[in-house]
Amino acid sequence: MSSCKCLIAALILWAGNHAFAADVFPQFVKNKLSFTVPRNTPGCVSDPGSLVGTNYVYQLNGQVFANSVSGHIQSLADGFSGKSDGGSPWKTLTELLAVYQRGSGETQIRSLYTKSSSEFLNQVYGDAEVKARFQEMGRTISGMQAVMGYDYGGIYMAQVKLQFKGGHQEMTQFCFALDGGRYKLIALPMQKLGPALMNIGSFLNWKLN
Repeated sequence: MSSCKCLIAALILWAGNHAFAADVFPQFVKNKLSFTVPRNTPGCVSDPGSLVGTNYVYQLNGQVFANSVSGHIQSLADGFSGKSDGGSPWKTLTELLAVYQRGSGETQIRSLYTKSSSEFLNQVYGDAEVKARFQEMGRTISGMQAVMGYDYGGIYMAQVKLQFKGGHQEMTQFCFALDGGRYKLIALPMQKLGPALMNIGSFLNWKLN
């Protein structure tokens, strides 16, 4: 009888733990923003059209997350189910983190990217060494934090802090485009990154370090 009671208690505990598990995503909103980058920020490039005094000033349509809680990207360990409807860049980013942590399978990665990104993905998965490095990199990411996001020339730019096993942090950019009602990642060549993107990214990376 006692073993039966223990089994029932264990099942109740399991059910209780899972009953409260739910997919949670950062809020996706767009507001008018004025973002200032000091001209002497390390890594900045010249952008005369945006220069105001000693700063580059950018008028954006997007959002800045106030803290690490509001910008937290849910991981599998946090209870994420592994799938979303892709209705916001942050939902797709949450899926990407899960795919990274599961080993960056090619089919799963391709499903999160636009068809226009095929050339980039072919280069990644067509070379055994590059593929291995890419997959290992993904497995070392322990978490992500959305820092800011904004519209830019028909795409949505997301500035994201990557947290690696061992404590290292790194700021990076992800590009998104609406594709069939879903936000999908898009591989954007470095030469297509305008001065605004480069300067905002340089400033946030400088602030992180």
